Amino acid sequence: MDRRLFLEFLPGIVFLLANLIWTFFVATAMAIVAAVVAVAIRYRIDRQLPFLAIATVALSVLMFGVGVTLDDENYIKMRPTIGGVAFALILAVGITFKPSLLERSLGYKLLIVPPGWTVLHLGWMALALILALINVVVWQNTTTDFWVTYTAIIGPVAFGIYWLITYGVAWYYWDEDEEEDG
Repeated sequence: MDRRLFLEFLPGIVFLLANLIWTFFVATAMAIVAAVVAVAIRYRIDRQLPFLAIATVALSVLMFGVGVTLDDENYIKMRPTIGGVAFALILAVGITFKPSLLERSLGYKLLIVPPGWTVLHLGWMALALILALINVVVWQNTTTDFWVTYTAIIGPVAFGIYWLITYGVAWYYWDEDEEEDG
């Protein structure tokens, strides 16, 4: 497994395992520490700051602080929903940039025609909002232990679905003219 991929999933793995041994709040704190370690390692590997991971850590710390202060785990459980909606909003704004946000981020790897970048933004936005909605349904209607397990599993699943969306869009909208020129 690629190191970066393992680092993406590390906080979820730590969260799941720590929740089996300790309390929900301890597990959350340990997942945040694992996320900070993962960001530091990613920086050391790539010499770039992974801004999405940093934003996720910041939101996690904020929601953890509110949850601990108010002794209410629901604030921690709503973090994926807030993060998903925020990500969708960022993508919605990013689609208006020239080049678009995803083109700036992925354009060095993907040679797709301009309409493809729009479709990719819309696909990622839709998935982010669907995952945010599913999180609300799971957190509101299940036990904390089930939600922790769901959260640990949905991370890799969501990554796979984002990859499939990207692959499908790239396959359909691949810029063969640019590939021949390059």
